[in-house]
Amino acid sequence: MTYFTSYWWQDQPQYRNTEAPPTKADCVVVGAGFTGLSAALTLAQAGRKVVVLDGEAIGFGASTRNGGMLGSGHKVSVADAKKHYGPDIASRLHKEANASLAYTKSLIVDHNLDCDLQYCGRLRTAWTPQDFSAMSEANAGLQIIEPFAARMVQAHEMAQHIDTDLYFGGLMYQSHASVQPKKLHYGLLQLALQAGVQVFGDQKVQSVKPTKSGFCISIKGQDIHCQQVLMATNGYTQAKVSKFLAQRVMPVPSFIIVTEELGAAVVQALLPGGHCMVETRQRFCYYRATPCGKRIMLGSRAALHAITPEQALPTLKAKLAEIFPSLKDTPISHCWTGFTGFSFSKLPSIGCHNGIYHAMGYCGNGVAMAPYLGHKAALKMLQPQQQHSVFEQTPLQRRFYHHGSPWYMPVASAWYRFMDWRDNRQRNKALRQLDR
Repeated sequence: MTYFTSYWWQDQPQYRNTEAPPTKADCVVVGAGFTGLSAALTLAQAGRKVVVLDGEAIGFGASTRNGGMLGSGHKVSVADAKKHYGPDIASRLHKEANASLAYTKSLIVDHNLDCDLQYCGRLRTAWTPQDFSAMSEANAGLQIIEPFAARMVQAHEMAQHIDTDLYFGGLMYQSHASVQPKKLHYGLLQLALQAGVQVFGDQKVQSVKPTKSGFCISIKGQDIHCQQVLMATNGYTQAKVSKFLAQRVMPVPSFIIVTEELGAAVVQALLPGGHCMVETRQRFCYYRATPCGKRIMLGSRAALHAITPEQALPTLKAKLAEIFPSLKDTPISHCWTGFTGFSFSKLPSIGCHNGIYHAMGYCGNGVAMAPYLGHKAALKMLQPQQQHSVFEQTPLQRRFYHHGSPWYMPVASAWYRFMDWRDNRQRNKALRQLDR
């Protein structure tokens, strides 16, 4: 039997606050994911009275639906960053990506958060020879900016890391790690509560309106007056709450499956390196062993528009069997979906519009970056005149065709199917050349 809910939620506690929210606060954070809770923690530690509101149950969103891969980085190459922002910002983007990983790992270790942290590394696998060459060149450039633990893995070495013949080598990020994301979220929630933060789920924000002394946050049945507001809703941003942000962040779904128990020996044989795995192909797969070491989790973009987990399941099973043919008939215990928040710049952003702060746009790289930028956004709220992050200089952008609802995503899905075809054609050509 397949459950169409997040595997990470299984047997985990669910926090509920049955009290009525206060009518006054210093700061209100909208969104109780990694970003919102981290920001609330920093604000509370600075002496602010903080209220966090979420429209769903606490931990409902992408913070507990993701693959649990703790890594650095973003989706913009150094060359593209230099072209759009200049060499200084391009260098700082790389350095701060590394800093985000260090920050979140330290947050876990320093506070002894029970979230199944594993220092497993992450291997980015090359779908084509061209991908391998591009990764090698990019890695060399990044090492010049700031050395970090990453090395190329040649095709003949891949058997040490994974039991498949699909890839033309890869790039190993040795300092990357993995977590159980629901446990990480719950641990961060407990830190915020201990610092005095009040967190309320099932409290949909109806509007955020300026007043003479700050803002009025309307929820069902009452208003909350505060001095500062942080929007930390990412892929769950609602246009009725912030039209400005909804026009600049696209909700893009991701879909994940987890196998039934395979046994530790089987998983070890399929993933002998024990790493998190991420592909370079356009509609990429990402996969890893679950913390118990007895199952495999795989995620992919089964579609770029919203479809049900039931509809996505056949596509995900086919991707799993493509990578590991021996798992073709393996039962799937869980299949679920969640929304990531994509910015048009492909970079996250900290900003302030009409006095309302925001931190979002992680483009699927939020497990380490979201706690980090939540912290940085809080510092910005505490000291507005200072710059605390390079991501203050990567503002969210607009596109004329995006008005808050991603009506065009079915067309984008078709485009990515074409890109898959192109990638596969390049791959098959390379394979034929190798056979000669």
